[in-house]
Amino acid sequence: MSAEQAARPRDFETFFATAYTRVLAQAIMLCGSREDAEDATQEAFLEAYRAWDRITGYDLPEAWVYRVAGQRLWKTHRRRRTGQERLPDVPVPVQAGPEQSAEAREVLRLLAALPSRQRITMVLFCLHGWSQGEIAKALRMTRGGVAANVSKARQTLKEALDMAADGTSRRDPFMAGPEPTGLGRIEAGRIGLGADPVLTALRNTQAWLGAAVEADPARLDRARAALARRLEERR
Repeated sequence: MSAEQAARPRDFETFFATAYTRVLAQAIMLCGSREDAEDATQEAFLEAYRAWDRITGYDLPEAWVYRVAGQRLWKTHRRRRTGQERLPDVPVPVQAGPEQSAEAREVLRLLAALPSRQRITMVLFCLHGWSQGEIAKALRMTRGGVAANVSKARQTLKEALDMAADGTSRRDPFMAGPEPTGLGRIEAGRIGLGADPVLTALRNTQAWLGAAVEADPARLDRARAALARRLEERR
C-alpha cells in the first residue's frame, strides 16, 4: 500500500469532513450561487455515501463527488439566462486583503454574467483539468463546442479584467491544446498556461472562495444535518 493510499480516508464521515468545503467552493465557482452549489454538493455526497464501498477505493474519490456535483449543476443551469446569478453569500476571509477580495468578487461577478455553457466548461477545463473529451462526455456536448465555449469565456474575462498580453503562444490552447492525461492531473506549463492571467485569476478566486467558505464555522454542521434529512427522505 502506498503512502497516499494509507492516508486516504476509509470512513465516509472523515471523507465528508475533509472534502466538503473544497467541493462546495468548487461548485460555487461553477454556478455562482451558494444555494445551488450547496444543493448539488449535498446530492453528490449523498450518492457518494450510497456508493462508498466502491468509491472509497478510488485514487481520487473527491474528484468523483465533484464530477457528480458538476453534472447536477449543468442540468440546473444550462437553461437559465445569462446574468441571473448573484454573488455568493460568503464572508470575507480574515487573512484576505482589500485588493484580493475586490479582485475575487469581480471575477465571481464576471463568471456569473457568462452564459452557463461558457462558465461551466471554462472552470472545468482551466481550473480543474478536465479534458475537452471528458467535459463533452459529461455534459453531452461536442468537443468542438467545449473548446469554443472555453475560448469565448476566457477572452471575455481577459478583456473585462483588462489583462495585458501574457506572452504565451497565439495558438489558443483551449481550442486545440494537448489533452491532459487524467482528471485533475493537468499540468498547465505543458500547454503554455503557466503564466496565463485568466488561469491565475481563477485560481486566486477559488483560493479566496475556499477560505471564505472555511470561515463559516457552522458550515459542516448544517451540511451534516441537510445530508441526514435527505437520507431519511430517500429511505
